[in-house]
Amino acid sequence: MFEALEAGDPRQVGRYRIVARLGAGGMGRVYLGRTPGGRAVAVKVVRSELAEDEEFRRRFAREVAAARAVNGAFTAGVVDADPEGSPAWLATVYVPGLSLGEAVAAHGPWPLEPVLALAAGLAEGLEVIHAAGVVHRDLKPSNVLLAADGPRVIDFGISLASEASVLTQTGVMPGTPGFMSPEQLTARPVGPACDVFALGAVLTFTATGGGPFGTGSAHAVNFRTVYEEPDLTALPTALRAVVARCLAKDPAERPSPAELLDQLAESVGGNRAVPVVLTEADWMPEAVARTVQLRTTTPSPPPRPVLAGTSDPVPPRQIPAEQDHADAQPRKTSPETTPVVGPRAYAHSPRRVPEPSTAAATGPTGVSRRRALLGLAGTVTAGGLGFAGWYFVKGDGRKPRWTSVSGGSNYGTPLVFGGAVYVGGREAFLYALDAATGRQRWKFSTVEDADVPSSLAMSGGLVYACGGKRLYAVDMATGEQRWSFPTSEKVYSPAATDGLVYFSSDAYLYAVNAADGKQRWKFRTDATAFRAAPTVADGVVYVGRISDGMLCALDAGTGEQRWKSDVGIVSWAQPVVADGVVYCTTSSERLFAVDAADGKPKWDFASGRGGPVAVSGGVVYVGGGKLLYALDAATGSKRWVFPVGGALSAPAVADGVVYVATASDDKYLYAVAAASGEQRWRFPTRDAASTPVVANGLVYVSTFGRLYAVPV
Repeated sequence: MFEALEAGDPRQVGRYRIVARLGAGGMGRVYLGRTPGGRAVAVKVVRSELAEDEEFRRRFAREVAAARAVNGAFTAGVVDADPEGSPAWLATVYVPGLSLGEAVAAHGPWPLEPVLALAAGLAEGLEVIHAAGVVHRDLKPSNVLLAADGPRVIDFGISLASEASVLTQTGVMPGTPGFMSPEQLTARPVGPACDVFALGAVLTFTATGGGPFGTGSAHAVNFRTVYEEPDLTALPTALRAVVARCLAKDPAERPSPAELLDQLAESVGGNRAVPVVLTEADWMPEAVARTVQLRTTTPSPPPRPVLAGTSDPVPPRQIPAEQDHADAQPRKTSPETTPVVGPRAYAHSPRRVPEPSTAAATGPTGVSRRRALLGLAGTVTAGGLGFAGWYFVKGDGRKPRWTSVSGGSNYGTPLVFGGAVYVGGREAFLYALDAATGRQRWKFSTVEDADVPSSLAMSGGLVYACGGKRLYAVDMATGEQRWSFPTSEKVYSPAATDGLVYFSSDAYLYAVNAADGKQRWKFRTDATAFRAAPTVADGVVYVGRISDGMLCALDAGTGEQRWKSDVGIVSWAQPVVADGVVYCTTSSERLFAVDAADGKPKWDFASGRGGPVAVSGGVVYVGGGKLLYALDAATGSKRWVFPVGGALSAPAVADGVVYVATASDDKYLYAVAAASGEQRWRFPTRDAASTPVVANGLVYVSTFGRLYAVPV
């Protein structure tokens, strides 16, 4: 999926004209480039801080030289590079399509025949890579791209160069938990057999939706990888023996890619010459093939046109993956006027502010895409596939009730209560605006140089905001500071209930008295990497602890731990509690549902990037990468998937509609039917947007410099 270039992006790298963003990784950012003759390539530009490291440059040059010798049907080879450039970069064959990880997340595990076809293609790709003297070392679903004529292995030989530099700086082990071999985890010599081990894990993931060594914290998965046997019971019989050999603990007992191809042919009763035919998209499951075809024939535009007479670009529309809809009827709940703040508004309980339903369904996004074709801007060819042209689209004509420019925030989620909207701002730390008109009531500035608060909480007539290394309590009526609580670390994510305010720092979860700011207790979370956000429900605080990868339940009054659950490192998104179940996403890109009483897991779901969650009417809504999922709260089964063009905010649910904003890339506020996953409308926010909040018949959403109030 293409993304528009931004102000700091290069327009030319080497001989390649840069036309769009493709993504980012540990080494740097990846762009879509064109040769002077019009051929599309993927240009990877190294981060400046890495390129300045002489050791990194030497490793990078060595790995690039080896990788340029790789040229096979199932690899995306290096076509050009300049390790000594400023910046350093390399260009690879551009493969239109989607990653294996995205495909499984969106459409579920694959049947046997497509998995065998995938296995044959990946084995041949590894055969070519190893023949060139290269070891991949980080084969995983996100490094496998799916094309109509077979899979492509990407980032071979390069991942080591980028991660080796990270390793020397931070002590992070190269590779991905669940796909690393035992020898990688125990610092033994690493050779081509480690890629075969990773292939076995990739095939298990493709066929079952999970890894062979289970889920949980990275430490737990790595321990099982080294000392326990893989769980292959869910694999089809014809695949189980193949994968078992790949996952042998001893590298010498694993087959070579050539031997693996022979075994695959035997498993389908054929010979190595024709184990599978990878010439058409039907080698993949039908739903995946449709998505690949959609992405490779109707890409979104790289450049953004500028409207006549303005300086604002038209927000680009990302052409979505194929939608998979199913009926889901959320139950009605009794309305109640409660304060609304970010994802907590419709996540922790079924209560919500009553809103009239005014938008009629307009059908799937595919219909509006046909209507929105405004013109073509040339043709691009990549890998022999022709693109029809670029699609430029506008919003659906929905206008905001009002827009506040002076009170705009930096991704801050507004809080709505008592006819006022409270939001963090640029010129002042905190603003109060009239909810009906957007007029400013008051503004509050701090003495210290505090960061803009990303979320707010309220209790007893006070609004609480975290900024820099201090928690502030501000009178909601007057904007006067009542008290502040200093810490030695940065603070984030307040929550207030029952006379206490809870907030996280880089090291602790604090509980302080709401009235006077006196500390009640603190609990060590070591949350520097993920900014653990607490959730409070029914006298219990739920928060992730980074040091051991646990979700912890604490007594809200005393901070005493009630239980801990080994789900892995909880992501930055707040846990959500509903109907006796805690839902949380983790850094291992999974959503977990655990029993609120004892922390025992009920189910988990591969959601992609660990995103925010909302629960309403027996349905769990979770953002994973560029997909919004609706899942059955009892079983975790998928009801529908709604694709968007950017990373998602937390969803908000009201009167049968899910509201979600994109925090990057396509920059829209979406209204999606909760029952079917069909788009009702979308509103261009012009910039990355916060979590939407629904109240008073309006959806409030903030961006850089603006706060919008949009009719529902």
